Amino acid sequence: MDVAALIVSITALMATVVVSLRHLTLARHANTLPAVVGLFQEHRGAELARARHIVVNELADRDLSEGLGAVPEEHRQLVLDLCWFYDNIGALVAHGVVPLAPVSGYLGGSVVETWKIVRPMALAEREKRRRLGFRDPERWQAYYENLYRLVLMAPPEEARTDAAEWYHPQARRGLRRPGRSRSEPTAP
Repeated sequence: MDVAALIVSITALMATVVVSLRHLTLARHANTLPAVVGLFQEHRGAELARARHIVVNELADRDLSEGLGAVPEEHRQLVLDLCWFYDNIGALVAHGVVPLAPVSGYLGGSVVETWKIVRPMALAEREKRRRLGFRDPERWQAYYENLYRLVLMAPPEEARTDAAEWYHPQARRGLRRPGRSRSEPTAP
């Protein structure tokens, strides 16, 4: 009788732990989801879309080794807003507030493309801050740079196709859905 009671107690404890862990995961997702959705909405907004257009189409061929001073004054604030946006997302990812996979899958291409262009500007601004004696001049756009490196390690294509519910036929050519046998057809 004592053994049966012990087994029931241990089983109940294990079930409680499993349910608690599931609740923690759901709570974390519930807290993260509004932040992720808000970030994605802001990224789609007119101002940041215009900023990305300026970086890619107007700054790509410009020498930005002089830092922000090399950015035309009429575009400087938009470029800064874009850089700070990616820097903020990088901070959220680095500190585990927002997972990397949806960030990389949704806007990773823009992070990589724009960082390659603004990198000389960021390096120049860090150097200016170093010369001026700023404390920790390397932190300027460090989260943005780190996000760029994280996205390179988890590219958008992989972040999307590794998603549990990703079945887009062009992206998953020949890949099987989890749990499907090889004889079953792939998703249309």
